[in-house]
Amino acid sequence: MLTVRDLLLNESLGISALAGFAGVDRTITWAHTVDLCDPWKWVAAGNLVMTTGIGLPTDAGQQVRWLEQLADSQACALLVAPRADSPALTPELLECAEQLGFALLSASFELAFVKLSQLIIESVLHTQRERLSTSERLFQTYAQVLRKKPDFEGRLTLLADSLGLDLLVEDAASGVPIVASRQVAVSRLLERVAIPGIVSANLVIIAHGKKVWGDPLLVRSLVGLLSIELERLAIARDEQREAGATLLRNLITGQIELSAARPMLERRGLSGTLVCIALEPGQQGVWHTETLHHAPGLHQPAPLLLADEGLLLMLANDSPALFEQCLANLGAGTRIGISGPASVAAGVTESLRQARLALAQARESGQSMQRYGEAQRVTGMAPKSLAEARALLGHYLGALIEHDRSQDGELLKTLAAFLGNDGNWKASAFELGIHRQTLVYRIKRIEQLSGFSATTTHGSAQLWIALQAGISTGLLEGFSKWHRPS
Repeated sequence: MLTVRDLLLNESLGISALAGFAGVDRTITWAHTVDLCDPWKWVAAGNLVMTTGIGLPTDAGQQVRWLEQLADSQACALLVAPRADSPALTPELLECAEQLGFALLSASFELAFVKLSQLIIESVLHTQRERLSTSERLFQTYAQVLRKKPDFEGRLTLLADSLGLDLLVEDAASGVPIVASRQVAVSRLLERVAIPGIVSANLVIIAHGKKVWGDPLLVRSLVGLLSIELERLAIARDEQREAGATLLRNLITGQIELSAARPMLERRGLSGTLVCIALEPGQQGVWHTETLHHAPGLHQPAPLLLADEGLLLMLANDSPALFEQCLANLGAGTRIGISGPASVAAGVTESLRQARLALAQARESGQSMQRYGEAQRVTGMAPKSLAEARALLGHYLGALIEHDRSQDGELLKTLAAFLGNDGNWKASAFELGIHRQTLVYRIKRIEQLSGFSATTTHGSAQLWIALQAGISTGLLEGFSKWHRPS
């Protein structure tokens, strides 16, 4: 498409620039001949306004206001081929054009406006034909890459290569790349265009070398194709989340063992050390708990997500980057409780219990993130506050409390009696009224659930301090009869 500069360089037209040289690179979208006193009412953005000047006012101040109104119409330039009786162009008018950066051109009256209009219109029509042809090739290329490349990145790369560009799709909120045709340099960024859809994203267009690319029709066509691609990915992620929620629910209820679920988890990229997460969302986040799976940081690997009474429960890789993504995407006030490593022996239910306890500790301490087992510990002295006592109790005895509550068991009472009798098996069994072998079984079960040995000096000391913290603060009622002064 022609620019004002192209007209100036065409010597056969005999056009010269009088003022407003800063505007000579504007693109001409159409040519419009008008000799009325109010041409701005009849022209559109990008039009080259051609006049004999007969409609120009004679007064310098009025000429300035006339030009200002014409420039406000977003016309690209004014070409004056004056008749003998046309008003002279005043210095004030020229100075105004220069200040506005609005190209003011001059030609002889003999210049045929019809010829010039034909030249511009042919250029516009040629450009439109090229755009349609390019758009047609774009859709043909897309139809071909659908068969050749099964993944979005591969299809985007082939589309970019066919256009001679680099293309990048980024998350609109965070700027995190979702997919790119290749590694691109941000300094060469040419254009950023919003892609409509459930996923808020931008298309970033990067050209090679000095090539300038800015075809609105082609951009809209490309954005339309990418919008469909992103919608397809969003639908796939919705289905993946639903399947993940079902799997996590079955793991929690025990219908599926963690060992049996490993192949399914690995297909989602969940391997190595896994943890459970209890997440309490904040407010005014970029994403909500219902849509968090669309956030770029959760695409791959894709954690299992399950909404539960205002919380979001997750089974995920032990990844600090994932935790930070959740905090950033869900807004201020978000809190996360993280379990210890999920094990086949303890199961997902135990890991989830740990995550809930860690979340409760995060609330009490005012922290945004808390790992199970990293709560403030007290060794060798009593806790300094009720919150510290709760944290100590949850870390060392939380699994036993949860077991006794759900199974109507007596593990905590057994531990209290065993420690109160200084680890004496016979005295402890007699005090509890059970067989010695039953006591052995219970102590082994206590060690499995808590992760601490009640028969070693270090383990028994940790458990004893936690037990005393619960008794002294009233958190463990009914256990004072097993209390032994140290």
